Amino acid sequence: MRKSLPPMDTSYEVFFKMPYEALKWELLKTALEWKLFDRTSAGTSAAALSDALGLHPGNTTYLLNALVALGLLTKKDGVYTNTARAERFLTTGKDTSLGEALLFMAGWTTPLLNGGVQKLVENGPPPQDDLTDPAIWVQGARVSLSHSRCARAQYVARLVAELPEFPSFTRILDLGSGPGIIGIAVTAAHPSLKCVVFDQPPVCTVAREAVVEYGMEERVAVQEGDYMSDDFGSGYDFVMANYTLNFYRDRLADIMTKVLQALRPGGVFMVTSDGLNRDRTAPAGSIISWLPIQLQGNDMSFESGQIARAMREAGFVSTEMRVLTDVEVEAHGSVEMTLGRKKG
Repeated sequence: MRKSLPPMDTSYEVFFKMPYEALKWELLKTALEWKLFDRTSAGTSAAALSDALGLHPGNTTYLLNALVALGLLTKKDGVYTNTARAERFLTTGKDTSLGEALLFMAGWTTPLLNGGVQKLVENGPPPQDDLTDPAIWVQGARVSLSHSRCARAQYVARLVAELPEFPSFTRILDLGSGPGIIGIAVTAAHPSLKCVVFDQPPVCTVAREAVVEYGMEERVAVQEGDYMSDDFGSGYDFVMANYTLNFYRDRLADIMTKVLQALRPGGVFMVTSDGLNRDRTAPAGSIISWLPIQLQGNDMSFESGQIARAMREAGFVSTEMRVLTDVEVEAHGSVEMTLGRKKG
């Protein structure tokens, strides 16, 4: 009996694409580390670039051609120039510069590459890094600032402005605010409200700079502390916690109670977070983006609906949850926006 070829009823293309995704990042990473896009801003040749950086001329051409193929550069008559997107996000010194943020975030995945996943699964997590160094928090805040003002701050501000209670807000709290840019954006969307941005002391160094940069000194106050152990005030119409409660995932009941007490009657608590399915296998973007931290011994992910349940258990009279699929960084997975309202 002659052997038949297998049926062509399922595509396998996805498997062959995966190795090249890693290569694409390596190309971009190399360009960012060399600040290459600053040199191609006004246009340059491969020969001029290789001379300036001391690179191999032929391989420099291959690298630049690959960046053209990725849509980051254009090439005309041997001159390479940034595309509009690369000029906006990949050059340095702009409010929209994302190079440092991309390199910082890639640092989380580096231990998993080139056999790292295999070693971590075989041997388990390594000793935990010391995260008490203020320099780490300052760097993270600066990275978050550049990232957030490209889209996240404006996006969250729009969500808050759409709340029916928003016109009546007079005083709000941005809990675990990071560099404060989201609190600044929400405040700027309202004609008169005042905002307190609250975070760890090293992070508040960056938040104060942002408040001054955007001229919001009279409306945005910066307060230092640990929101689990320190007093963050009361009498707020609205409290928001964006991408921060993961640090205290196992103490949600405590934080919900503190926020409930800090809100005025009828006040609103908004949380934006991840939300994995019950099997913890989806959404794919969330699963993959959390994996580096999980394999290294820190699982801070939330299950879908976990925030809403904690709100109800703490005494919020109503909750609603909305899955945001039009988030600014699709690669990280969808985001859950959960609202809890205090009894009026």
